Amino acid sequence: MLVDDHRMVLLGLRTLFHNRPEVDVVAVAHDADEAIEACRTQQPRVAVVDVSLDGSNADGFELCRRLRAELPEVEVVFYTGMDDIGIAERAFASGAQGIVSKGDSAGDLLRAVLLASRGRTYTSPVFAAQADGRDFEELSPKQLTALRLLAAGLERKQIAERMNIGEETVKSHLSEVRRKLGARTSAQAVAIGLINSLFDYGE
Repeated sequence: MLVDDHRMVLLGLRTLFHNRPEVDVVAVAHDADEAIEACRTQQPRVAVVDVSLDGSNADGFELCRRLRAELPEVEVVFYTGMDDIGIAERAFASGAQGIVSKGDSAGDLLRAVLLASRGRTYTSPVFAAQADGRDFEELSPKQLTALRLLAAGLERKQIAERMNIGEETVKSHLSEVRRKLGARTSAQAVAIGLINSLFDYGE
């Protein structure tokens, strides 16, 4: 499914995917409400979503959060003209499976969609290039494991059981992860890990 407030962008994307037998566009939407309804009726595997969605009652991030809560089988790939790394962090923190810059090639967007359909993440080189400089070697193996399990959707209690440690220890590990990565929240820490290809969702 394609979600964008610009009709010309939707037309261009439909044309792009029309020529690719591995992708079938089952619906298009211009705002968040249309997108939710289309997902309920058409059940797409992947939604390609613009960040801004001008004129909608929700932006792309809020739409992604709603889809993850109501229709978690639909994976979201953001397609955006905004190239600030903060956009990528917000995208992954909202639950997206990938983010592609509108300056990337058509092949990059196709790859992101196909990866998302298999539950794999994709980060545009535009954002990955801005992610340099974080020292992930400062993370201990247990801190990295806790972060990976958090990215896989486990709650703190489940992480503790999986790692055979106490919940307070998990809390401490994640607090240290946030500090070392300069993240304000655990969701942002997961986003930073995804942008830097430390792991995939559900790994």
